[in-house]
Amino acid sequence: MIICAPCCHKQVRREMEKSGKTDSITKYGIFLERQAVMITDAVRALVLEYCGYKTQVMEFIEIDNTPKNVLLVGRKSDKPVDKEAIASQIRALLDQYGIGEHYLWSKMWRNVKY
Repeated sequence: MIICAPCCHKQVRREMEKSGKTDSITKYGIFLERQAVMITDAVRALVLEYCGYKTQVMEFIEIDNTPKNVLLVGRKSDKPVDKEAIASQIRALLDQYGIGEHYLWSKMWRNVKY
């Protein structure tokens, strides 16, 4: 089992800003920040699935206490994983927002074919 509270979305935000792929929502700084957080959390959840974990994403602290309250829980599963499909989902998400590199995905999974 893996339990983590993800952070470090700033790299994703920098990639989004660098690409110039903003839309009517992400052109506003606070919304860009929140979108970067969501993308970071989504990629991390998908990476857990890629590695064979049944993944849940949930709140672990009331939103009134902190906006950064996402908890990723991965339970190792014996079910087969369609790694190609998950890798394609990750690449499509990164491409959609102009993210050329996501540290976790690109450093650890550079040999993945998608």
